[in-house]
Amino acid sequence: MSPYSKELSLDPQHFTLWAPERGMTVPVGPEQTPVPLPVIPLPIHPEALKEGNPSANAMGEGVNDYLRQFPDCLRNRQYAELLRDAYPHYLADLGAQILLIDHREVDSESIRQKISYMKILALLDPGNSGLRLRLGIEYYQLSQMFSEFADARSSLLKAMGYLQEVLKADPENLQALNVLGRIDYLFGDYPSAVARWRQVVDKLPPGEARDSLSEMAARLQGQEPPETPLIDDYEYIGAAMDSYGQGHYEEAVTTLDIIEERGQFTAEIPCCEFYHFLGMCRSRMGNTGGAFEALEKALELNPDYTEAREAMDRLLETGKSH
Repeated sequence: MSPYSKELSLDPQHFTLWAPERGMTVPVGPEQTPVPLPVIPLPIHPEALKEGNPSANAMGEGVNDYLRQFPDCLRNRQYAELLRDAYPHYLADLGAQILLIDHREVDSESIRQKISYMKILALLDPGNSGLRLRLGIEYYQLSQMFSEFADARSSLLKAMGYLQEVLKADPENLQALNVLGRIDYLFGDYPSAVARWRQVVDKLPPGEARDSLSEMAARLQGQEPPETPLIDDYEYIGAAMDSYGQGHYEEAVTTLDIIEERGQFTAEIPCCEFYHFLGMCRSRMGNTGGAFEALEKALELNPDYTEAREAMDRLLETGKSH
């Protein structure tokens, strides 16, 4: 029997790292062609090891499930290559899942799933700039999800890394330049944002997109830059959400009130979730009028925002939005 690796998996409850013996193979395809297993610890579901060595199917299932959950894990490229060589149907399913996610309502969990799946495909195609561009854009979009504000800086740095790789291969890629300009802006590097946007504007055809980007660049050059970068407000909001979750409502509402009073975030980011959250915090503190005002602003930005509408109805009925 092959020895078990002493190394622990990233999720020991659901995966055991099992080391195949040298020379072991798995049969692949209608002709059952033997494909050698790499002599490295493979993640296997523990139940598949109860009677000894795992079956070929159990090996594929374990590696596939583990890589989807931990695409940045140790030996990730070797695991991806094993799927490609011995279990190609799992890779085909990844592509199908990405397409399905693209056609459903976007939320942070679906973006995270898409990122994980694209990372696996990128392991097998390191020269694919298109995949890296998509990964950069997905990380940027994740950073803009209200529920993800606490981790926005980390997501933006990951987006920046992928997009800079794209520019190494294609220095004039307009999408990469545009999104990197937006990241520079969020981080407070306004000269870099203007420089990138000017490159994009120079190559865009006349139209709304060009006019909008040109206006943003001109505005940055023609006025005093904000005292603090927007990413700080993202993180303060994330901290307020954490405080709210722990029942520290006064701390949360104080943070949000300061952000609203300062006005930079609310002027730059039309975020109905911010006002909904502000309304919930004010309601918890017994400020019914302030809660009503915040929820009204949320619905002005998005009249179809169900959570804010329901909170408003509860406020009118009971005096509480929660």
